[in-house]
Amino acid sequence: MKGINIAIYFDPDLIRISVHQPDDSSLSQTFDYADSVIEEIYQWLEQFPPNRTHICLIEHDTADILADELVDNGYHVHQVSQHDLLSWFASEPPATPDGSPVRALLRYLESERPPEYQSRTPQIEALMELLDELDDLEGVDEVEDEDGLPDNVLRMMKQKKITASEAAGRLLPDVNERIREHLINYPELMTPELLEDFFPEMLEALETPKH
Repeated sequence: MKGINIAIYFDPDLIRISVHQPDDSSLSQTFDYADSVIEEIYQWLEQFPPNRTHICLIEHDTADILADELVDNGYHVHQVSQHDLLSWFASEPPATPDGSPVRALLRYLESERPPEYQSRTPQIEALMELLDELDDLEGVDEVEDEDGLPDNVLRMMKQKKITASEAAGRLLPDVNERIREHLINYPELMTPELLEDFFPEMLEALETPKH
C-alpha cells in the first residue's frame, strides 16, 4: 500500500506500534495499558496525515474503540483477528524473521491489503437514541409537567384519551423490539447488560440444562 503503513498490536502487557514510511524508514512506539491509552495513541498518530495513512489493528476490545476514533477522523483502518493472522503466517512465512508480532501484522497489511474497517459510531449513536427513547417512556410517571412528556406520548394521550402511563405502556413494546432488531443487525454492539435486558430468553436457554 502506498503512503504510510502502521500496525498496532495489543500484547498482554504493552501496545506496540510499527510504522513503515514512504521513504522506507521505520518508527516504533510502545504504550502501557492505562485509562488514557486511547487518547495517548491517537495523539501520537496525529503526526501522520489521515488520508495517506493505513492502520492495521489486531482485533481487541480496546482496538475497536480506537478503530472507531481513527475512522471517524479520516484514517484508513483495517482489522485482522488473531486467528486469521496466525493462519496467514503459517501459510506465508517470511523469508527472514519478522522479529515481532507487530512487524508480522505490518507485513500482513502490506501484502494482503485487508478490507477497510467501517466505524461503529453511527450504529452506536442510533442505539443510544433508542435507549434514550426507552428511558423517556419508562420515566413518564416522574414527569410533573405535561409539556415535559415525549411527543409520541402526548400524541397518543390525545388520540386515545388515555393517561401518560397508559400511552407509554402501549409504546414500550415497539421501542423494545426496535432495540432488539438493532442489536441483531449489529451484534458487535452487544454487551452483557444489553443481552440480559433485551434477550433474557437466550440467557435462560443457555442456563437451562439439556436432558
